[in-house]
Amino acid sequence: MGIEERRAREFDRREREILQAALRLFRGDDWENVTVEQIAHHAEIGKGTVYKHFASKDEIYARLALDFHGAVRERVRALSPDLPVCERVRQMLKIGWEAHLSSPELHRVVLYCGRPEFRSALLPATGAAFDTFERDRRDWMLAVIEEGIKQRVFADRSPGSLLFGVHAAFWGAVQIVWSGHLGNVDREQYLDDLASFIVAGLQRSPEREALGMCPAELSSDSER
Repeated sequence: MGIEERRAREFDRREREILQAALRLFRGDDWENVTVEQIAHHAEIGKGTVYKHFASKDEIYARLALDFHGAVRERVRALSPDLPVCERVRQMLKIGWEAHLSSPELHRVVLYCGRPEFRSALLPATGAAFDTFERDRRDWMLAVIEEGIKQRVFADRSPGSLLFGVHAAFWGAVQIVWSGHLGNVDREQYLDDLASFIVAGLQRSPEREALGMCPAELSSDSER
């Protein structure tokens, strides 16, 4: 191993240690008030060393969020395109659900980094990385929805409108679980119920929406 390679590996190792130290500090209720000096102390390095890796505390937040999005993207990309569209949607929801419920501190950082005012203060390259992730995520989901529409599995409506419903249901469910209002819930069962609800919404026909009836009501009405 050459000198440059060793230096690069050491640089990457130190960067991971900084991120891990920051995430540990973000577990507290005052996580937004954590300082670079505190992060340096917990990483057992000097404050100046932190700034060699990250231009600001916001860049540390951003890196944690970008790593989170990157891990989710890799899992989604690994899904087989041969899966039926409904099952692909279920698997994508499962990946997102497990990721967002895996760590309260990481989830709150991801939400924090989603604010426009936060993004506007980032380095241009960091902001561009967020834009790329969000575009990829939207394009991937839209492609699945459009495939479902083409196969006549999903309702023949605007893909963007259907995607909005998916996002609203998913994010609402994640926030409800993390709020603690439901107590100690069975997360796997909630995920199964959520996925069934979302898939049913994607499959809802314009006729049902016009009638304001659920599938069971529509079926019952047609049998009279």
